[in-house]
Amino acid sequence: MDECIPQDRAPRDFCAKFPEEIRHDNLAGQLWFGAECLAAGSIIMNRELESMAMRPLAKELTRSLEDVRGALRDQALRDLNTYTEKMREALRHFDVLFAEFELSYVSAMVPVKSPREYYVQQEVIVLFCETVERALDFGYLTQDMIDDYEPALMFSIPRLAIV
Repeated sequence: MDECIPQDRAPRDFCAKFPEEIRHDNLAGQLWFGAECLAAGSIIMNRELESMAMRPLAKELTRSLEDVRGALRDQALRDLNTYTEKMREALRHFDVLFAEFELSYVSAMVPVKSPREYYVQQEVIVLFCETVERALDFGYLTQDMIDDYEPALMFSIPRLAIV
């Protein structure tokens, strides 16, 4: 996909919301295993409702991979140096489905912050940054205090923001 449709990949910005312990090299393999199990009728332990909701997507994802395999087989028999529109379309469709399944599956397994929670967190970060900048301008803080992560300062930033 990186070679055939590099500009047409499904956005994966949502991955930034995943906890750090979830983001690793084996995630795609685990997701694929989960999709195959769900498509075959398995249920994620203690997640029956989520499993039932994801099952149609998992089935469509596995069908989509079969379409990609077929397009790749046809392509391998013809010309290895060009990508047909059929293959590009099959890859685009698979990529979109896989991204959608990735978000659904991980969200079912671990708590993932909503866009609203991220917005509120960003607002607090901006407030703290503006507070520190203003406190530096007025001479309430020194750059050394910030650089040294002085504990008293770290506890006072929220209080300064309120004032």
